[in-house]
Amino acid sequence: MRSQLSGGIRRKPDSAPEQKVPAAAPEVETPDELRPVPAKAFSGRLLVLAMVMVAITVLLAPSVRTYLQQRSDIAVAKAEIAEAEATQAELEVQLGRWEDPAYIKQQARDRIFLVMPGEKRYLVKGENGVEEAEQLAAEEEPEDLRWVDSLWDSVKKSATAQ
Repeated sequence: MRSQLSGGIRRKPDSAPEQKVPAAAPEVETPDELRPVPAKAFSGRLLVLAMVMVAITVLLAPSVRTYLQQRSDIAVAKAEIAEAEATQAELEVQLGRWEDPAYIKQQARDRIFLVMPGEKRYLVKGENGVEEAEQLAAEEEPEDLRWVDSLWDSVKKSATAQ
């Protein structure tokens, strides 16, 4: 069969073997059995391929969503770590200041009005003077603790009731 096919391709069926025809572009005739079949617009293979693609999409969608969620969580965690490291660096600088005796003396003078022995401290009333310190002291005072009063009343009652 192969030899028949090759012979049919190389020569024309009505030409004699003795005649040689100059071939610029030889015409090839193929039997009807060997001619290509035009592709169908919709085939079973296409349907199977579509089903496989849908199955892959359904199976991979949750994994991709989880991957993207984890990437965003990692980005948030990295931002929090960077913020914590910046805060840590700032606190280390502040801790370094508190190791300096001159800084401690200055803070004691400014915050609780301490003076060195032999020095005199003068408080000036007026704009931004003692009034601010009194406001800060008033803010730091504990609230009225009513439970302490009720506890003291119960102690007094128990001591007098015999």
